[in-house]
Amino acid sequence: KIMKLELDKTYEYDLTDTMSFGNIRKERLYEFFKDGRNASFMLEEQLTHWFPNLTRVEGNKDHDHFDDNGTLYDAKNFTKYGLRFMPSNQMGAGRKFNESIAWKKADKLVYICCDIVDFPKVRVVFKSGKDLVNSYPKCSVPKKDREILFA
Repeated sequence: KIMKLELDKTYEYDLTDTMSFGNIRKERLYEFFKDGRNASFMLEEQLTHWFPNLTRVEGNKDHDHFDDNGTLYDAKNFTKYGLRFMPSNQMGAGRKFNESIAWKKADKLVYICCDIVDFPKVRVVFKSGKDLVNSYPKCSVPKKDREILFA
């Protein structure tokens, strides 16, 4: 059954006992997947199973998915540090946040916010980039706003 995704609706999933890798204990895998760098590429693929109307874009493009209507989506992970939705090339040591570029990009996207803090439990909410920028102009949702984002 095709699930029609809705903006601002929180979806909840439980991946307990659904993953394995060689001889690594599942509890260890769960810890690995609480880090967005480890979780992102796997979650991007999993999202197409939870939301079959999404098509994944392979490689490092400026978005991760699109749908049948041509809407562009970018998946971002909410970790114990919060969620940052500025372009990837503006994140990390020595990189600078450029407000106008980040806002312009957000304007054309829907963000798929994935809460991985309690992995293997995952919450997903789709947020319009315009709305996120209005609420968080620095393109960063602080950890204290986790329950607001996933309300």
